[in-house]
Formats: sequence, structure tokens, C-alpha cells
Amino acid sequence: MSKTLNKIAAGCVAAVSVGAALLVTAGPAAANTERNGYLETSEFGLYYNSNQGGCVFDLMSSDWNFYNNLFVGPEDCAGRNRVTNDDTASYRNRDTYTWKVATDPNLAGLVGSLPPGYAGNASLNFKNKITSATFLD
Repeated sequence: MSKTLNKIAAGCVAAVSVGAALLVTAGPAAANTERNGYLETSEFGLYYNSNQGGCVFDLMSSDWNFYNNLFVGPEDCAGRNRVTNDDTASYRNRDTYTWKVATDPNLAGLVGSLPPGYAGNASLNFKNKITSATFLD
């Protein structure tokens, strides 16, 4: 009986060790890159300057109010650490979903749609007036 218990205990220890190793390995791969100042695949980016220039505010999920958000990125990018709200000149959609932007919080005011793969400058109605964004399923 004790040999059986020892084998069961050894098996449990091995299973826990493998599980812990898998969790440690999965950590960096599962890291969230949203709002890191670099526009990766599956993200929507709002840029400080026209023609996708300057720092970027990169989103993977809806943001209903940009008042507390900052443009981030390399130290030399234009607009770094400026508040994103009402300060966006261009955008790029690297997501597979259509994104909507609006001139007021909670997707109110003027609303525009940006399809997957779209990159362009904000129109006069939206330039330096965007306050919220969400994606459509």
C-alpha cells in the first residue's frame, strides 16, 4: 500500500511541477500590449500628428472617455505624455473589427466608423475632437 501511495504522491508532484512551468512560460506570451505606445496587430491606434505621426494611443478594447489617457511611446515621439482627449490628428485600424470614434464621452456627439485596415487623417469634424472609441463585433 505504501508503494502505491508513494507513486501517487510522486505523480502529483510531477503534475504540479509541469503545471507551474506552463504558467511561467505562458506569462510573457499572454502579456497585454494595449496602451504601450506601439500599434500592434489587433489594435486600433489614434495618433498625435497627421499621417500616423508622433505618439500613438493604442487600443484593444473600448475606451468611453479619453480624459485620463496619455499618448505614450519612445521619448522622441511628438505628443508624448499629452492627454489623448481632443488631441488626435490621425488613426490606423490594425484590428479585424470596425472601430467607431466619437467627439464626446460614451460614444456620443459626432460618430465615425473606421473599417479594418483603414489608415487616414481625421476630418475637420474629428481632428483634435475625439473623446471615445469602441469596436463593433
